[in-house]
Amino acid sequence: MMGMRTVILFLAVLFLAACDNNEIRYDGKLLNIAVIGESPEVENEKIHFEQLSLEQFKEDPPNVVGKFDAIMVTPDSFEAASDDTYVDSYQTSEMPISFFNSNKRHFPFVRDGFTYETADFDTLDNGSHTTIYLYNFSENKEDAWFFYLDNQKDLNELYTEVFQKVETL
Repeated sequence: MMGMRTVILFLAVLFLAACDNNEIRYDGKLLNIAVIGESPEVENEKIHFEQLSLEQFKEDPPNVVGKFDAIMVTPDSFEAASDDTYVDSYQTSEMPISFFNSNKRHFPFVRDGFTYETADFDTLDNGSHTTIYLYNFSENKEDAWFFYLDNQKDLNELYTEVFQKVETL
């Protein structure tokens, strides 16, 4: 019987630790983030994720910009999201777009003639994990911020940094 209690206690501690791993420390303003791809498994009462298709993003930019604080594109959508048909959408949205876990930064998405698969990794890799891209249409200028991940234990910190940056933009 004592062995079973130990196993149950161990599983309970493991479950609680796993739950804590998804909680992100962010106490800024409420952020509504559109996600193109798989939604991140993070928990914070001030972060709200909503699925958005690439077609919705392309066809109805005013509604997207008015409803969300940022867009997050995740790895399972990188190849489709890097199609040339979306370049104008990224460059006219005037809202921060996070390319989460893109070691090729934002270039395959915002440049004609590239896809995520065909973009040369060696020339684009700056060691960053995630890039926030923002195009200022009125000034015809683009900005990018890079976020780095040292190891998996720092993933929650990376999320916090990304959300804090989005809040300032």
